[in-house]
Amino acid sequence: MTLSSLTSIPAEIVWAILGVILFFIEFLIPGLVIAFFGAGAIITALTTWIGLTPSLGLQLLVFMVSSVLLLVLLRKMVKRTFLGKQKGVEVDRNFNLEIGKIVPVIEYIQPGEVGGKVRHQGSNWHARASEPIPPGESVRIVGCENITLIVEKVEKIKKEVK
Repeated sequence: MTLSSLTSIPAEIVWAILGVILFFIEFLIPGLVIAFFGAGAIITALTTWIGLTPSLGLQLLVFMVSSVLLLVLLRKMVKRTFLGKQKGVEVDRNFNLEIGKIVPVIEYIQPGEVGGKVRHQGSNWHARASEPIPPGESVRIVGCENITLIVEKVEKIKKEVK
């Protein structure tokens, strides 16, 4: 495929494809931000298709303004709608993560480094702890930093309670 064949793709198709790609990226990087830029790209595709934004400058303006407006005006409402309100168990909103849940270590956790892994909700998660924890041990989830779980050895917590 040459550069000249890429430039023959209509702008509204490019914006629509970008919008779909951004929606898919939202699934990979949760946080409910990128989806609004995907919606902005779809809006730009529509305005370009009906002839309201013939130039690239106008298209970029519509994309930026619509994306930011949608993000500012709708994010809280959409987030509340999709995530709901939960009482009781403390939950990290990004991953529906149960703080306090006991999970197995499946890969050695070295203190101060990310690299160990635990099994949680049917998936392997990177984990970090303040002490070495070998595979087979049980740990309690005490927090989350980005997509890395912060864990503590279960015995350590039991000793502190006594």
